Amino acid sequence: MSLVETSAAVALDVTAVALLGWTLWLAVQSRDRPSAPPFIVILALLTVLGGLSALAELPGTSAVPALAMIIDIGQFGVGIVVPGVWVVYALSYTGRGTGLTRRRIAMFLGMAVPVVLSAIVVALRPPKTVGERLLVSFIGAEIMLVLGLFTYGTYLLVGHGWNHARISRGQVAIVIAAIAAPYLAGGIGSSDPVADGVTIGLLVSGGLLAVAVRQYPVMTGFPKAEYVARTRVVEALQEAVIVLDWEDHVLDANATTAELFGQSPQSMIGDPLRSITTGLEGTDLSAGATGTIPLQTTKGRRRFQFSVSAVDNAETDTDDGAGPVARTVMLRDVTDRQTREQRLAVLNRVLRHNVRNELDVVLAYADRIDDEDVRDGIRDSATDLVELSSKARAAEDVMTASAGSPEPVDLAAVARDVVEEYRTANRPCEISLSCPGEILVSSHRSVVRRVLSELVDNAITHADRSPRIEITARASPDGTAELVVADDGPGIPAREREILGDGTETQLEHGSGIGLWFVNWAVTQLGGDLSFRENEPTGSVVTVRLYDTDYSS
Repeated sequence: MSLVETSAAVALDVTAVALLGWTLWLAVQSRDRPSAPPFIVILALLTVLGGLSALAELPGTSAVPALAMIIDIGQFGVGIVVPGVWVVYALSYTGRGTGLTRRRIAMFLGMAVPVVLSAIVVALRPPKTVGERLLVSFIGAEIMLVLGLFTYGTYLLVGHGWNHARISRGQVAIVIAAIAAPYLAGGIGSSDPVADGVTIGLLVSGGLLAVAVRQYPVMTGFPKAEYVARTRVVEALQEAVIVLDWEDHVLDANATTAELFGQSPQSMIGDPLRSITTGLEGTDLSAGATGTIPLQTTKGRRRFQFSVSAVDNAETDTDDGAGPVARTVMLRDVTDRQTREQRLAVLNRVLRHNVRNELDVVLAYADRIDDEDVRDGIRDSATDLVELSSKARAAEDVMTASAGSPEPVDLAAVARDVVEEYRTANRPCEISLSCPGEILVSSHRSVVRRVLSELVDNAITHADRSPRIEITARASPDGTAELVVADDGPGIPAREREILGDGTETQLEHGSGIGLWFVNWAVTQLGGDLSFRENEPTGSVVTVRLYDTDYSS
């Protein structure tokens, strides 16, 4: 070539190197993105390939055989390595993980075998005809392996991107064309002495990759974990749900997360989770981790209960050693709940201790009042409040007891004990019992007994005369057991039953005490059902149904 042609060829190669180098610099600025490392390596290799191509065009390079050989080996080596890194990038971008499974190790080792065998042939220096034949075979095999790797990586990206609502098909096409350009143009060749096929391919590759880096999230990664996790159910959750890769970069987030942290899901994608909010420093976000943490949100500092779950790829072969492709972090705002629990704890302490102590003082002073009617009125009211405080204390003790592990409980024996207690206590009632010899249920004896005692006490307290109370304990073939308390008193008002059914009280709509509320809480804690109905001709029938029984009668 003439000096002008050589200068033009070198200028084109330098232009390709400059374009690829600039794109590489842009990619390095976003190196913390999930799929940035393999993408940056690809850009670096193509830039090196361009530099070697420019070096080969320089006058006098061909006159130095050793230098020419180094350039040829370098270009060949880059051409072999790029498809391997391309596969790593495709695996990372589609969320299949970049870990070395048995299949992947075999794939990369297979790629190295022809190169090693070619080196052995060169070192042994067999007869020229034999050596050339072997080298042609090994190089041909290497070319087929390289083509296979490029095809596999392309298949992963096309199959994933074409069916993914959040990946542009144009993005997939541009990236694939950019990687393939140097190979296709180099293979086709060019008759132009200034611009050979590889140079044209590198120019095309640099331009396309520059467009891809500036216009598309080519280094963010959209694994199938995100595609599976983003469903209408997740979007409708009131809890914040964030999908993370294994380097804690955000892959996706639902609308609740966006509202909490004041960012759109699209703007969060690819960013480290800890850059979205403060309060996560030192928090263990490994799969299976749980806990409570304070986080800064658009509503101020809030406390969240979090849980982390691994997301598996449904298409991963469990025998190839591949692990989960991502993690989901669920954040549940428990600020209001914890505040409410603290308020209840304080109010309970006031009710149990402070009020009771003050009432004891009231009762002591009441004895000094000469007017009998006034004294009795004060004593009756104060006694009722003391009993209310005692019930609150008993309710808390029973709720604490029900938090432990259940044990076999004989409901028939519990019912007999309660009946015997009220008969010997000389309470104003006529109480009877109907039950088999034994009814076993996995439950908490102290809670069950307290529930039954409370129902009997409620029937006696609200009767205007000595009531007749019938207790029935029975088991059913469907695996349930029932405790039924029926009385002939005035019955439980419909309004009270409605309030218990709704589960809430207001200033205008409320019950007359905490006895039935305690029964409702306790039965719920036991995993049972509570129902009410009117008795005939008067009174009420309360049924407690418990599950998981092993009965005999």
